[in-house]
Amino acid sequence: MAAMMLSFTTTTANSVAQFPLSPSSSSSSSSSSSSNFNYLITESRTSRRIGYIHRFTLRSTPNPVISSKDDQSFPPYSLDSGSDVVTRFYDGINSRNLSTVVDLIADDCVYEDLVFPQPFVGRKAILEFFEKFIYTISQDLQFVIDDISGEDTSAVGVTWHLEWKGKPFPFSKGCSFYRLRVVDGQRKIIYGRDIVEPAAKPGDFALVAIRGVTWLLQQFPQLADRF
Repeated sequence: MAAMMLSFTTTTANSVAQFPLSPSSSSSSSSSSSSNFNYLITESRTSRRIGYIHRFTLRSTPNPVISSKDDQSFPPYSLDSGSDVVTRFYDGINSRNLSTVVDLIADDCVYEDLVFPQPFVGRKAILEFFEKFIYTISQDLQFVIDDISGEDTSAVGVTWHLEWKGKPFPFSKGCSFYRLRVVDGQRKIIYGRDIVEPAAKPGDFALVAIRGVTWLLQQFPQLADRF
């Protein structure tokens, strides 16, 4: 969902271009998992030309158990629904506060933005991507959810668009799919895929292109192995 916005906006004079992630120098040598590195969150304060970035430890916290061992009529954890998790994910991106997003993403999550040639694998890589994204776009550009599925807690579909100061942003319609599972007592995103409205709309030419590719595959079926 972020790739299209990167192509339409530029970094403002007071924005920060990049903040590479690196292991905390104070971490113990026995703690090498990606859930323990320090990460530059996106909630920033700007005083004239000086930007201040806060740090926090990237660590998940389990949900508390709310039922007794003798009471089996209720689930052992108080879990957010899949649609609630995804909605909070969009809220965190809109607020430019990745600290609220960390616990929503599983360590081994895979995130595909189909504008990019390769998926982002792992929570660390995904947060790095969104860090660059939110420091590139205007604070006034916001995701607006048009519709979100709520029947399935493990699979959520979303349609959305972008608005700039409450007005629709051009070429900004998109749809996303998220798969979730319970990790450490919390429902988290383990897979995401974004499809964004293209700026160029080929119309009927797209059908001609598909027909041409189909003809090539019929003549040279070995080409399918290259896709």
